[in-house]
Amino acid sequence: MSKVSKFIIFTFVASFLVCIGISGDMMREGAGNMMSASFGLRINMMMPAIGALIAGAKIKQMGWKPDISSNKKYILLAWLMPTVFEITGAAVYYMVFREDLASSGIFLRDIDQHVYDELQKTGGSYAWYAIKEIFFSLTSYMSFASVLFAIGEEIGWRGFLFPELKERFGRTKGRILGGVLHGIWHFPLIIIAGYEYGRHYIGAPVLGPLVFTLFCVATGIIMDHLYERSESIWLPAIFHGMTNVTISSAIVRAPGHLERVILGPMDIGLIAMIPLICAAVLITYIENKREKMEFEDF
Repeated sequence: MSKVSKFIIFTFVASFLVCIGISGDMMREGAGNMMSASFGLRINMMMPAIGALIAGAKIKQMGWKPDISSNKKYILLAWLMPTVFEITGAAVYYMVFREDLASSGIFLRDIDQHVYDELQKTGGSYAWYAIKEIFFSLTSYMSFASVLFAIGEEIGWRGFLFPELKERFGRTKGRILGGVLHGIWHFPLIIIAGYEYGRHYIGAPVLGPLVFTLFCVATGIIMDHLYERSESIWLPAIFHGMTNVTISSAIVRAPGHLERVILGPMDIGLIAMIPLICAAVLITYIENKREKMEFEDF
């Protein structure tokens, strides 16, 4: 059995079992259920790393001591770009569905009535509140914790699977196939537990897994580009971790039309994903063009 087969079999089976274990908690309300589901998701993020170890991955060679001085630009991009994609993607979505935009804090009222009342009482600006939330999402301890959890996935995907697939199929095809597999890995959570999109979106339950796979292909290309450029597994982990904790563009969403979550405004939506896809296509184009020029010069 090949190393890739070992990785896929263990990672997918183990994650499916974890999904079965936490799906009930994800579908039920209550702080206890939320904590249990969150803990299960963190365990699930470690399955790709364990799968890579079982497959015989060379963990020590994945770049654990990044050259910070020469990678400052890429570290900054990995840290900030998820937030940029979230905001620009939301802008595209709200241009299409203007009636879904509400800058008055309705979203905050629904999730935290106390904070909303305080904001109204003091006459504070909701725009300023949103800016502070963006800053908090970039600098809080949760951001650093998210990166540490993301490293479990990145060891498996970018550290092990992507290089194996690129060696066999070439860079572009390998990245696309790796992104598809990464997306399929999420299918049980999306279908069984309503992960990311819930259960009542347009095209449920089929469209959610397909759209999320497209998201995984696009982000996979960007993260693998960061990995190749920096030669450090920490760079895709930073991008991955920040993607998980970046400010939600739903903070300015009006109530109603929740079935449109499959389209946006978060960057996992089909319309809001457009800037992300454009970036992945541009990276692919530039890299392929550079390779062609180098081949012709040779």
